[in-house]
Amino acid sequence: MTPLLLLQCPTNAPDPDALCAALSAALETVLQDAKSARHIRQSQISPTDFSQPAGVDTLRLMLSDIRRDRISGHLTWQSGDGSLRTGPEVALDVMDTALSAKMYPRFARGLLQASPEIIKDLSD
Repeated sequence: MTPLLLLQCPTNAPDPDALCAALSAALETVLQDAKSARHIRQSQISPTDFSQPAGVDTLRLMLSDIRRDRISGHLTWQSGDGSLRTGPEVALDVMDTALSAKMYPRFARGLLQASPEIIKDLSD
């Protein structure tokens, strides 16, 4: 049976479905490259919901700043045994235009590249 990974995305981003889909797609690519099989289940959460399901590996995107021309945040990873890791803050700034969903894949890749220890845990 393929292990489950719960991907939790905040609802307070512009076009939250697109943001979660971009992060899920980037995660699938990284896991394929690492030869790790995971079933990714997406869920959207309120930015004030800090509960973590017990016994499930959970990757959560926490946004710290959302503006017309900027989005920033970090990933947190909680393994089924309860240990918690936090990745560094990553920002995507745009100039001469408004932030849009087509920019989310670049932000998602940046989040994963900035958190190699989380990806290593997912690949073990």
